[in-house]
Amino acid sequence: IIEPLYEVLRVVDGDRRPIGLVYAKLEAAKKKIREVLPRHAHLVLDVVEDRWDRQTSRDLHMTAYYLHPAYHYVHELAYEDDLMAAFTRIVERLSRSPVQVADAIDEASLGLSSSIQTNT
Repeated sequence: IIEPLYEVLRVVDGDRRPIGLVYAKLEAAKKKIREVLPRHAHLVLDVVEDRWDRQTSRDLHMTAYYLHPAYHYVHELAYEDDLMAAFTRIVERLSRSPVQVADAIDEASLGLSSSIQTNT
């Protein structure tokens, strides 16, 4: 269980901090921990989740992960409700009006879907 967490720490403590990569590594680490300790994973993951919630902007990391093309298309993230909700909360926080929120979400959706068509 140490190796997956070590990978996350290497990304976080590195010189470059690609924000979407932090979330991707954390999700991969949690998956690996669940595989290695199926009955007791919750003991480790509860601590990890608590630290994550207290020390980072989860919505910002989730949004960066959601918008990152390398992850978005491979993992079909458009269908992940929690990632879309985080993206929406970030857009709402940064926008001045509901119209801007709707426009930003539509623009992101169109941009992502047109990139999918271009790549296929």
